Amino acid sequence: MTSPSRTGHTAHRTSRRHTALVRFLAALKNRSGLAYAKLAARTAVLESITTVSTSTLKRAVDPSAPVPQENVVAAFARACGATTEEERNALRLWRAARAEERGILATLRAPSLPNVRTPADLAAALAAAYERAGAPPRRLLQKRATTDDADGTLLLPLTTVWRITRREAHAATWPQCQAFLRGCRVHPRRMRPWHEAWKRAQTVAPVVPERAASAAADDRYDDHTALAPGLQVFAETALPRLQALVQGVSAEALAPGLEVFAERMAPVFRSLRWEARRNGGAPVSPPGDEPSRTFADSSSTVPTDNKGDHGGAADIQNGNRRARPGPYPALQGGRAR
Repeated sequence: MTSPSRTGHTAHRTSRRHTALVRFLAALKNRSGLAYAKLAARTAVLESITTVSTSTLKRAVDPSAPVPQENVVAAFARACGATTEEERNALRLWRAARAEERGILATLRAPSLPNVRTPADLAAALAAAYERAGAPPRRLLQKRATTDDADGTLLLPLTTVWRITRREAHAATWPQCQAFLRGCRVHPRRMRPWHEAWKRAQTVAPVVPERAASAAADDRYDDHTALAPGLQVFAETALPRLQALVQGVSAEALAPGLEVFAERMAPVFRSLRWEARRNGGAPVSPPGDEPSRTFADSSSTVPTDNKGDHGGAADIQNGNRRARPGPYPALQGGRAR
Protein backbone atom coordinates (compact mmCIF):
# COMPACT_ATOMS: atom_id res chain seq x y z
CA MET A 1 0.00 0.00 0.00
CA THR A 2 1.28 3.46 -0.84
CA SER A 3 2.03 5.51 2.23
CA PRO A 4 0.48 8.99 2.63
CA SER A 5 3.93 10.59 2.42
CA ARG A 6 4.62 8.99 -0.97
CA THR A 7 1.20 10.04 -2.18
CA GLY A 8 2.01 13.58 -1.04
CA HIS A 9 5.31 13.55 -2.94
CA THR A 10 3.51 12.49 -6.09
CA ALA A 11 1.22 15.48 -5.65
CA HIS A 12 4.29 17.73 -5.32
CA ARG A 13 5.68 16.60 -8.68
CA THR A 14 2.49 17.61 -10.43
CA SER A 15 1.84 20.79 -8.40
CA ARG A 16 1.42 23.76 -10.68
CA ARG A 17 2.27 26.36 -8.03
CA HIS A 18 5.30 24.42 -6.83
CA THR A 19 6.55 24.28 -10.40
CA ALA A 20 6.17 28.06 -10.67
CA LEU A 21 8.24 28.52 -7.49
CA VAL A 22 11.00 26.22 -8.77
CA ARG A 23 11.19 28.07 -12.08
CA PHE A 24 11.41 31.44 -10.34
CA LEU A 25 14.24 30.33 -8.03
CA ALA A 26 16.11 28.67 -10.92
CA ALA A 27 15.86 31.91 -12.89
CA LEU A 28 17.38 33.83 -9.98
CA LYS A 29 20.28 31.37 -9.76
CA ASN A 30 20.96 31.45 -13.49
CA ARG A 31 21.01 35.25 -13.43
CA SER A 32 23.47 35.31 -10.53
CA GLY A 33 25.83 32.84 -12.26
CA LEU A 34 26.90 31.36 -8.90
CA ALA A 35 27.30 27.70 -7.97
CA TYR A 36 25.37 26.15 -5.10
CA ALA A 37 28.44 26.07 -2.89
CA LYS A 38 28.96 29.81 -3.40
CA LEU A 39 25.26 30.49 -2.65
CA ALA A 40 25.55 28.47 0.57
CA ALA A 41 28.58 30.51 1.59
CA ARG A 42 26.67 33.71 0.95
CA THR A 43 23.81 32.64 3.24
CA ALA A 44 26.34 32.35 6.08
CA VAL A 45 27.24 36.05 5.91
CA LEU A 46 23.77 37.47 5.26
CA GLU A 47 22.11 39.13 8.25
CA SER A 48 18.87 37.75 9.70
CA ILE A 49 19.16 34.67 7.48
CA THR A 50 19.83 31.15 8.70
CA THR A 51 22.76 29.40 7.03
CA VAL A 52 21.54 26.97 4.38
CA SER A 53 23.56 24.00 3.18
CA THR A 54 24.36 23.23 -0.44
CA SER A 55 22.15 20.14 -0.54
CA THR A 56 19.21 22.10 0.84
CA LEU A 57 19.60 24.74 -1.86
CA LYS A 58 19.65 22.03 -4.53
CA ARG A 59 16.41 20.49 -3.20
CA ALA A 60 14.78 23.94 -3.32
CA VAL A 61 14.87 23.85 -7.12
CA ASP A 62 14.01 20.15 -7.45
CA PRO A 63 10.38 19.73 -8.63
CA SER A 64 10.23 16.17 -7.26
CA ALA A 65 11.18 17.27 -3.73
CA PRO A 66 8.67 18.64 -1.21
CA VAL A 67 8.06 22.37 -1.03
CA PRO A 68 11.03 23.95 0.80
CA GLN A 69 10.69 25.87 4.01
CA GLU A 70 10.10 29.60 4.04
CA ASN A 71 13.53 30.49 5.41
CA VAL A 72 15.19 28.44 2.66
CA VAL A 73 13.33 30.35 -0.05
CA ALA A 74 14.23 33.71 1.51
CA ALA A 75 17.90 32.72 1.88
CA PHE A 76 18.03 31.41 -1.70
CA ALA A 77 16.61 34.65 -3.10
CA ARG A 78 18.93 36.91 -1.09
CA ALA A 79 22.00 34.83 -1.90
CA CYS A 80 21.17 35.23 -5.59
CA GLY A 81 21.08 39.03 -5.15
CA ALA A 82 17.31 39.37 -5.59
CA THR A 83 15.71 42.73 -5.02
CA THR A 84 13.15 43.32 -2.29
CA GLU A 85 10.30 42.98 -4.77
CA GLU A 86 11.73 39.76 -6.17
CA GLU A 87 12.06 38.32 -2.68
CA ARG A 88 8.44 39.17 -2.01
CA ASN A 89 7.40 37.44 -5.21
CA ALA A 90 9.41 34.37 -4.22
CA LEU A 91 7.69 34.24 -0.82
CA ARG A 92 4.29 34.81 -2.43
CA LEU A 93 4.90 31.85 -4.75
CA TRP A 94 6.07 29.80 -1.77
CA ARG A 95 2.88 30.50 0.20
CA ALA A 96 0.73 29.45 -2.75
CA ALA A 97 2.76 26.26 -3.24
CA ARG A 98 2.64 25.45 0.45
CA ALA A 99 -1.14 25.89 0.61
CA GLU A 100 -1.54 23.70 -2.46
CA GLU A 101 0.71 21.08 -0.92
CA ARG A 102 -1.30 20.92 2.33
CA GLY A 103 -4.65 20.84 0.51
CA ILE A 104 -6.61 22.23 3.47
CA LEU A 105 -7.49 25.67 2.14
CA ALA A 106 -9.92 24.33 -0.45
CA THR A 107 -11.80 22.28 2.15
CA LEU A 108 -12.35 25.19 4.55
CA ARG A 109 -14.84 27.00 2.29
CA ALA A 110 -14.19 30.16 4.25
CA PRO A 111 -16.40 33.16 3.39
CA SER A 112 -14.96 36.46 2.34
CA LEU A 113 -14.58 39.07 5.07
CA PRO A 114 -17.73 41.07 4.13
CA ASN A 115 -19.73 37.83 4.38
CA VAL A 116 -18.54 36.85 7.87
CA ARG A 117 -21.60 36.80 10.11
CA THR A 118 -21.22 34.06 12.72
CA PRO A 119 -18.41 32.77 14.97
CA ALA A 120 -18.16 29.73 12.69
CA ASP A 121 -17.55 32.03 9.70
CA LEU A 122 -14.84 33.87 11.62
CA ALA A 123 -13.18 30.61 12.67
CA ALA A 124 -13.09 29.45 9.05
CA ALA A 125 -11.70 32.80 7.88
CA LEU A 126 -8.90 32.72 10.48
CA ALA A 127 -7.99 29.14 9.57
CA ALA A 128 -7.91 30.16 5.90
CA ALA A 129 -5.60 33.09 6.70
CA TYR A 130 -3.26 30.64 8.43
CA GLU A 131 -3.24 28.34 5.39
CA ARG A 132 -2.68 31.23 2.97
CA ALA A 133 0.31 32.27 5.11
CA GLY A 134 1.90 28.90 4.42
CA ALA A 135 0.93 27.35 7.78
CA PRO A 136 4.02 28.67 9.62
CA PRO A 137 5.18 26.94 12.81
CA ARG A 138 3.21 28.06 15.83
CA ARG A 139 6.24 29.41 17.68
CA LEU A 140 7.17 31.45 14.62
CA LEU A 141 3.61 32.77 14.52
CA GLN A 142 3.97 33.85 18.17
CA LYS A 143 7.22 35.63 17.34
CA ARG A 144 5.68 37.50 14.41
CA ALA A 145 2.70 38.54 16.56
CA THR A 146 5.00 40.28 19.06
CA THR A 147 5.33 44.06 18.80
CA ASP A 148 6.68 46.79 21.06
CA ASP A 149 3.27 47.03 22.74
CA ALA A 150 2.11 43.40 22.63
CA ASP A 151 3.64 40.11 23.66
CA GLY A 152 2.68 37.42 21.19
CA THR A 153 3.42 34.64 23.68
CA LEU A 154 0.91 36.03 26.17
CA LEU A 155 -1.73 36.90 23.59
CA LEU A 156 -1.39 33.62 21.71
CA PRO A 157 -0.50 30.58 23.80
CA LEU A 158 0.43 27.56 21.72
CA THR A 159 -2.81 25.80 22.66
CA THR A 160 -4.85 28.81 21.49
CA VAL A 161 -2.99 28.95 18.17
CA TRP A 162 -3.52 25.22 17.71
CA ARG A 163 -7.28 25.50 18.35
CA ILE A 164 -7.68 28.49 16.02
CA THR A 165 -5.85 26.75 13.19
CA ARG A 166 -8.07 23.68 13.64
CA ARG A 167 -11.29 25.76 13.69
CA GLU A 168 -12.05 24.57 17.22
CA ALA A 169 -12.19 28.17 18.47
CA HIS A 170 -11.81 31.73 17.26
CA ALA A 171 -10.03 34.67 18.83
CA ALA A 172 -11.78 35.63 22.07
CA THR A 173 -10.71 39.29 21.95
CA TRP A 174 -9.80 41.66 19.15
CA PRO A 175 -6.17 42.11 20.36
CA GLN A 176 -5.80 38.33 20.22
CA CYS A 177 -7.34 38.20 16.75
CA GLN A 178 -5.08 41.04 15.62
CA ALA A 179 -2.02 39.25 16.98
CA PHE A 180 -2.96 36.07 15.13
CA LEU A 181 -3.34 38.02 11.88
CA ARG A 182 0.05 39.68 12.39
CA GLY A 183 1.54 36.22 12.81
CA CYS A 184 -0.06 35.28 9.48
CA ARG A 185 1.59 38.31 7.83
CA VAL A 186 -1.68 40.14 7.19
CA HIS A 187 -0.91 43.71 6.14
CA PRO A 188 -1.96 46.45 8.62
CA ARG A 189 -4.18 48.01 5.94
CA ARG A 190 -6.26 44.82 5.97
CA MET A 191 -6.90 44.95 9.71
CA ARG A 192 -9.97 47.17 9.47
CA PRO A 193 -12.08 44.70 7.42
CA TRP A 194 -11.00 41.97 9.82
CA HIS A 195 -12.03 44.09 12.80
CA GLU A 196 -15.47 44.69 11.31
CA ALA A 197 -15.86 40.97 10.60
CA TRP A 198 -14.82 40.14 14.17
CA LYS A 199 -17.40 42.57 15.62
CA ARG A 200 -20.19 41.11 13.46
CA ALA A 201 -19.33 37.62 14.66
CA GLN A 202 -19.52 38.73 18.30
CA THR A 203 -22.97 40.31 17.97
CA VAL A 204 -24.64 37.15 16.65
CA ALA A 205 -26.55 35.35 19.41
CA PRO A 206 -25.67 31.66 19.72
CA VAL A 207 -28.25 29.19 18.50
CA VAL A 208 -29.96 27.52 21.47
CA PRO A 209 -30.99 23.91 20.89
CA GLU A 210 -34.69 23.13 21.16
CA ARG A 211 -34.31 21.16 24.37
CA ALA A 212 -32.16 23.85 25.98
CA ALA A 213 -34.63 26.53 24.92
CA SER A 214 -37.48 24.56 26.48
CA ALA A 215 -35.55 24.19 29.73
CA ALA A 216 -34.77 27.90 29.77
CA ALA A 217 -38.45 28.69 29.29
CA ASP A 218 -39.34 26.41 32.20
CA ASP A 219 -36.84 28.27 34.36
CA ARG A 220 -38.27 31.67 33.48
CA TYR A 221 -41.95 30.86 33.85
CA ASP A 222 -43.85 28.89 36.41
CA ASP A 223 -46.32 26.23 35.31
CA HIS A 224 -49.21 28.22 36.77
CA THR A 225 -48.31 31.28 34.75
CA ALA A 226 -49.20 29.59 31.49
CA LEU A 227 -52.59 28.64 32.97
CA ALA A 228 -53.30 32.10 34.37
CA PRO A 229 -55.76 33.28 31.66
CA GLY A 230 -57.90 30.15 31.91
CA LEU A 231 -57.85 30.15 35.69
CA GLN A 232 -58.87 33.79 35.70
CA VAL A 233 -62.00 32.89 33.74
CA PHE A 234 -62.63 29.94 36.04
CA ALA A 235 -62.41 32.16 39.11
CA GLU A 236 -64.88 34.65 37.62
CA THR A 237 -67.49 32.23 36.27
CA ALA A 238 -67.30 28.73 37.72
CA LEU A 239 -66.82 29.53 41.40
CA PRO A 240 -70.06 31.54 41.80
CA ARG A 241 -72.02 28.68 40.21
CA LEU A 242 -70.44 26.18 42.54
CA GLN A 243 -71.41 28.32 45.49
CA ALA A 244 -75.01 28.41 44.28
CA LEU A 245 -75.06 24.62 43.92
CA VAL A 246 -73.86 23.88 47.42
CA GLN A 247 -76.10 26.31 49.29
CA GLY A 248 -78.82 23.73 49.89
CA VAL A 249 -76.51 20.86 50.77
CA SER A 250 -75.74 19.85 54.35
CA ALA A 251 -72.74 21.66 55.76
CA GLU A 252 -71.46 18.52 57.47
CA ALA A 253 -71.41 16.68 54.16
CA LEU A 254 -69.65 19.51 52.37
CA ALA A 255 -66.99 20.36 54.94
CA PRO A 256 -64.47 17.59 54.10
CA GLY A 257 -64.70 18.13 50.36
CA LEU A 258 -64.44 21.89 50.60
CA GLU A 259 -61.41 21.59 52.82
CA VAL A 260 -59.65 19.54 50.16
CA PHE A 261 -60.86 21.95 47.49
CA ALA A 262 -59.40 24.90 49.41
CA GLU A 263 -56.06 23.18 49.76
CA ARG A 264 -55.91 22.46 46.03
CA MET A 265 -57.02 25.93 44.90
CA ALA A 266 -54.76 27.95 47.22
CA PRO A 267 -51.64 27.58 45.00
CA VAL A 268 -53.73 28.47 41.96
CA PHE A 269 -54.86 31.77 43.41
CA ARG A 270 -51.36 32.54 44.61
CA SER A 271 -50.17 32.15 41.02
CA LEU A 272 -53.01 34.38 39.77
CA ARG A 273 -52.13 37.10 42.25
CA TRP A 274 -48.47 36.89 41.25
CA GLU A 275 -49.41 37.22 37.58
CA ALA A 276 -51.67 40.18 38.33
CA ARG A 277 -48.94 41.98 40.27
CA ARG A 278 -46.42 41.33 37.49
CA ASN A 279 -48.79 42.78 34.88
CA GLY A 280 -49.62 45.77 37.06
CA GLY A 281 -53.22 44.74 37.73
CA ALA A 282 -55.18 44.24 40.90
CA PRO A 283 -54.68 41.01 42.85
CA VAL A 284 -57.10 38.24 42.00
CA SER A 285 -59.40 37.15 44.82
CA PRO A 286 -62.15 34.56 44.85
CA PRO A 287 -65.69 35.84 44.29
CA GLY A 288 -67.41 36.97 47.47
CA ASP A 289 -64.18 37.59 49.36
CA GLU A 290 -64.68 39.53 52.56
CA PRO A 291 -62.26 40.66 55.26
CA SER A 292 -60.79 37.56 56.82
CA ARG A 293 -60.86 36.45 60.40
CA THR A 294 -58.13 34.71 62.34
CA PHE A 295 -58.67 31.43 64.15
CA ALA A 296 -56.96 30.77 67.40
CA ASP A 297 -55.88 27.25 66.44
CA SER A 298 -54.02 28.31 63.26
CA SER A 299 -51.67 31.03 62.11
CA SER A 300 -53.48 31.31 58.76
CA THR A 301 -56.41 33.55 57.89
CA VAL A 302 -59.46 32.25 56.04
CA PRO A 303 -61.95 34.53 54.29
CA THR A 304 -65.58 34.17 55.33
CA ASP A 305 -68.82 35.99 54.61
CA ASN A 306 -71.32 37.26 57.14
CA LYS A 307 -73.08 33.89 57.28
CA GLY A 308 -69.94 31.98 58.12
CA ASP A 309 -69.43 30.04 54.86
CA HIS A 310 -66.56 30.79 52.56
CA GLY A 311 -66.50 31.84 48.93
CA GLY A 312 -63.41 29.95 47.79
CA ALA A 313 -59.68 29.89 48.49
CA ALA A 314 -57.75 33.11 49.01
CA ASP A 315 -54.51 34.12 50.56
CA ILE A 316 -54.59 31.86 53.60
CA GLN A 317 -51.07 32.51 54.75
CA ASN A 318 -49.16 35.30 56.47
CA GLY A 319 -45.55 35.66 55.36
CA ASN A 320 -44.54 32.36 53.82
CA ARG A 321 -46.54 31.91 50.58
CA ARG A 322 -45.22 28.40 50.01
CA ALA A 323 -46.39 27.03 53.36
CA ARG A 324 -49.36 24.70 53.34
CA PRO A 325 -52.66 26.42 54.32
CA GLY A 326 -54.11 25.79 57.76
CA PRO A 327 -57.38 24.02 58.53
CA TYR A 328 -60.41 25.33 56.76
CA PRO A 329 -63.42 26.37 58.92
CA ALA A 330 -66.64 24.40 58.83
CA LEU A 331 -69.73 25.80 57.19
CA GLN A 332 -72.52 27.28 59.24
CA GLY A 333 -74.12 24.59 61.31
CA GLY A 334 -71.26 22.16 60.70
CA ARG A 335 -68.65 20.85 63.05
CA ALA A 336 -65.12 22.16 62.69
CA ARG A 337 -62.52 19.48 62.19
